[in-house]
Amino acid sequence: MDIIVGKIWLLVFSLLVLMPILYCLIKVENIAFNVRVVAIVAALCNIVFDIVVTAASYYQQTLINIYVLMLLWQLSLLFSAVTAFYLVLNELKEKYLRYDMRNDWVYIVPSIFEAALIVFFNLSSYAAADVSLIDMATSISLYFIINFYILVGAWLCYKGYLYNLDFDIKYIARKHFYFFLVMCVVLFCQQILFNTIDFGIVVTIFLVYNYMTRSRTLISKDALSGVNNRVSFNKYINNAFINHDHGPAYIVFFDIDKFKAINDTYGHLEGDEAIALVGKTLKSVAGETNSFVARMGGDEFVLVVNTESEERVREIIQTITYELEERLIFSDKQYEITVSSGIVRVEPNARNIKELISKADKLMYLEKQSKRTGAVNGNY
Repeated sequence: MDIIVGKIWLLVFSLLVLMPILYCLIKVENIAFNVRVVAIVAALCNIVFDIVVTAASYYQQTLINIYVLMLLWQLSLLFSAVTAFYLVLNELKEKYLRYDMRNDWVYIVPSIFEAALIVFFNLSSYAAADVSLIDMATSISLYFIINFYILVGAWLCYKGYLYNLDFDIKYIARKHFYFFLVMCVVLFCQQILFNTIDFGIVVTIFLVYNYMTRSRTLISKDALSGVNNRVSFNKYINNAFINHDHGPAYIVFFDIDKFKAINDTYGHLEGDEAIALVGKTLKSVAGETNSFVARMGGDEFVLVVNTESEERVREIIQTITYELEERLIFSDKQYEITVSSGIVRVEPNARNIKELISKADKLMYLEKQSKRTGAVNGNY
């Protein structure tokens, strides 16, 4: 009886901490269905099924088949692990490929096989006289598949921390990497000591932790473009260049061509969409090239590339141009979006970063002026 009461208190605790988050997502952020909402619902369902299974076993209820209850609880446990994994994956995946990951569905395949295995084990338990061996097999298979998602999530976080310049991604990746490791140890101890996995409360704590780290990173994000804001850029410059020794790098200033004409012709809402489109393009290319990108204000962006090769920087700029063209084709806009850029090299251990930023801004303006001159002469 004490075990049931304890699990009920865990459910109450989970409701108290998760319902405000769920309310904020649905009512404030207008997100009725996404992986974060699904993860919260899955965690609560897992705890509820755990209580029902424990109560049915304790009171030896015959109204509901215990094997059906066990099956639902095990499937909800598996589903909670998968949604928690995809929650972190969605926060990191923009940094790995230029577009959304086309192969992220692969990660769900092991859970499908495990779900089929759980159904098979429960059907075997229903038909067998001695179910201890089958229960052990079910418990071990669940333990391994949950730890599979935890360890793969930890590996992705480790990669995200190593290979990204974005402070927010580094922060999320580092914090979640440590949490995944702690979660793995906790589940190992549960399996060894109690021969069971109580995953619901672990996921609850993880979701709260995830929401807190997400709220922290939103402070340094530009809401319109989705890239870092000017405050985050200044912090990055101080940490990467001014306050520390550093290697060679390039600062690239971008400005949207004929942005005023877009605003005047199609309206400010369409102008905002143009900024968002450029921001999304710069963010995806920055993630692929291990660069740092921020919006400085208006239609101006800055990209910091850690490389010795100016040719490499120009290849990145060309990639941005090609991707903008491709995105415009699929977005079916009635206008073109191009960008002008100014490139300046940051010498090793240089400290005059503000002067270099100003120089890159002037070079970008000169390129924009040359395009206008070319347009007047019929070359643009």
